[in-house]
Amino acid sequence: MANDEALLERIASRSQKRPERFGTVSEQALRETNHQLLLERMQEIRARRKHRKQFDSKTFTLLRIQVVFLAGIILLQGFKPYGFHLDEWVFGIFVNGSLIYTYAIIRYIASDLFNGRHDLLK
Repeated sequence: MANDEALLERIASRSQKRPERFGTVSEQALRETNHQLLLERMQEIRARRKHRKQFDSKTFTLLRIQVVFLAGIILLQGFKPYGFHLDEWVFGIFVNGSLIYTYAIIRYIASDLFNGRHDLLK
């Protein structure tokens, strides 16, 4: 976010430091409009990054909980304490379903980072 603020300051300082060329009033208005559009776009990008960061941190917390829970089920199935035992088909479907779900979430996050344009995400 510090880089965004520095970029905004550079854009603002460049627009103020440029000497007036023999332009018309309409060219000056066009420059000011472009400058305002750039500032609005930077603010939109900053808000989207903040939202994505919050979403990604919550998603990774959910994934951590899921991995711990899945590891616990695997340990219970392997050591069978207190008579715990799942049918092999149920255990296999549970583990594979969890892995597919995790893959789908990670793929969604990665596609959001690359805006869906990366070759591995297609």
